[in-house]
Amino acid sequence: MTKRLYMTTSELTGTAQIIRCDADETGYIAELDATLFHPQGGGQPSDLGELENEPGAKATVLQVKEVDGVILHWLDVPLPPGTVMMRVNQAVRQHHAALHSVGHVIGNIGQQYGWKPVKAHHWPDECRIEFMPESNCSELEAAEIEKTLSDLIAQGLTSKIYTDEKGFRWVGFGELSPWPCGGTHLKSLSEVNGKVLATAKVKKSKLIVKYSIEASNIGEKE
Repeated sequence: MTKRLYMTTSELTGTAQIIRCDADETGYIAELDATLFHPQGGGQPSDLGELENEPGAKATVLQVKEVDGVILHWLDVPLPPGTVMMRVNQAVRQHHAALHSVGHVIGNIGQQYGWKPVKAHHWPDECRIEFMPESNCSELEAAEIEKTLSDLIAQGLTSKIYTDEKGFRWVGFGELSPWPCGGTHLKSLSEVNGKVLATAKVKKSKLIVKYSIEASNIGEKE
């Protein structure tokens, strides 16, 4: 099992051991004993970056996925087993974390209007949260979502992350309700660099909120 360093630290550089690096029809795949790279999953794309071994050979990390409990890193060139320096692409990490964090808060806003979030997708240009109505739900328009988000971002709510007695990791902002989550997040909503734009539509009793961060330069598109 790969030790998930990204769950307990926001560091973007560190060392690990390459256990193996194999080749197949998809490319070169490295397994590390521990990783700072967040794998694709939980509605979030994977981190990108590079690995460098002690002699100075570098490989670009093209994709990271979890397969049968093991986190695998797809590389552009092979690297031998041994010690490597991990470098996570800061701009990409920050962009994904911003979209994921905003998605959390939209879930909180919907909950306040009586809508239960049931599905989330935080990929660039595809972000959406899906809600199902509860007994006390009321109409929620896009303008209200944008205004509430703007106010909360201006307040600079900080993230609160903890692990409960059952080992579940919970993430929230300020006094907003936390959600169980294994993704990456901003340290503060003040790091959202751009206006959040939203649309809201009810279809077959389901509320679908799509969103993006306008004029954001904190990351790169995938």
